[in-house]
Amino acid sequence: MTARDHYRMLGLLPGASESEIKAAYRKLAFKFHPDRNLDPEAAVRFRQINESYEFLLKHGEEVDSPEDERRAQYVDELLRREREMRQRARVNQERKKKEADYFNRPEWHDPLLLLRYGGRVVWLAFAVGAILFPVYLAVFVDPASLLGTSLLLLAGVISWLFILPQRGRFFRLGRLHTSWKDVVLFFRRIPGKDDGDACCFCPGEVADGKPCRIELLKTLEIRTLTRGAMDHEVGYKNKVRRVVLPRSSKAQQMHRISSLVKVTALLVCLIALPFSSFLWRFVAGLAVAAALSIVLLRVAGVRSKASYLFTPGLAIKIGIWVLALSRISTFGPGFNVETSGWVYLTVAGLIFFLDMAFDLVVGFFPFYGRMFIPLFRQGRVLTDLYNEGFRNYQEFPVYSLFYPMIRWLF
Repeated sequence: MTARDHYRMLGLLPGASESEIKAAYRKLAFKFHPDRNLDPEAAVRFRQINESYEFLLKHGEEVDSPEDERRAQYVDELLRREREMRQRARVNQERKKKEADYFNRPEWHDPLLLLRYGGRVVWLAFAVGAILFPVYLAVFVDPASLLGTSLLLLAGVISWLFILPQRGRFFRLGRLHTSWKDVVLFFRRIPGKDDGDACCFCPGEVADGKPCRIELLKTLEIRTLTRGAMDHEVGYKNKVRRVVLPRSSKAQQMHRISSLVKVTALLVCLIALPFSSFLWRFVAGLAVAAALSIVLLRVAGVRSKASYLFTPGLAIKIGIWVLALSRISTFGPGFNVETSGWVYLTVAGLIFFLDMAFDLVVGFFPFYGRMFIPLFRQGRVLTDLYNEGFRNYQEFPVYSLFYPMIRWLF
């Protein structure tokens, strides 16, 4: 140990006087004496303190050589970096533990687990159908349909490449934490602690329920990198704002029931409607779910928690979807609807290119920014953020189709 290390052991700066050395020694010796401190490390620390004390009384005036100074600085830097790494590791570990504890709660764990099981079932069905369906169409119906379903065939092959290596544990995702009694309680109105705020969804109600959280973002910078044909990267720098809307227990209960009604209506329409086209059953299911949800919330006197998603841009895209599907559909007797062989190419084009075409066309007009402001009036905080240029989500192909749908359903 260098002289600097001995000074540091006693908590002193180099060049401290003899009286300061003795005072520091008495204080530390009293603290770490094995008779007073039962910590196993106390005896080691007490011995080091004694060695430093004896060294400084004899050699306290000696100055470290330049080499010792550099070595001490190097050691200090290494220790500082090690402390920072340990601190970052501790913070990350605590954050991961909090996230794990949060998502292990039944209200999060079980719905997510059910979604994962449902997703695995859908994924498996998709992997089978994505390969067999295009082949069936090309062989028995219309060979020209293979052009529109080639992406579907490729997606099916890629899906099987992921499924086969984990086939033994594909449906072993865990067990539910929720009982049927918990499910019934989930839809009951259970008032909590009144935080003194007014509910944003029920006039005259106090906010004694779980608040509703909305995340908005604003794109500050778009970075592009091109390495040649078919090798491009795009990076977004976004500014995120999270808004917490106070909610009453009544609004919370009705929002949960509304989500259940929407999901049930969608599933019933997918199964029971007599349309030949599965796609039109899905569209009709969304329309029926929306109508039932609006009626339910109006009767209960509760505002929808997803009204902020309905923007002029989304309304225009929904209109384009309905118009495009109508052009390739045949409306027969008995409310039956059939789609032509162009449906696959049309749907693929709408999913992957509608957002890009929308931005290219509407982006030239001065009202482009208002395309992302909700059609229904929101609170003052949300309105101010929308006027500053914040949006509900990033306008990515595929993502901008499914994200608002999932947020609206659940």
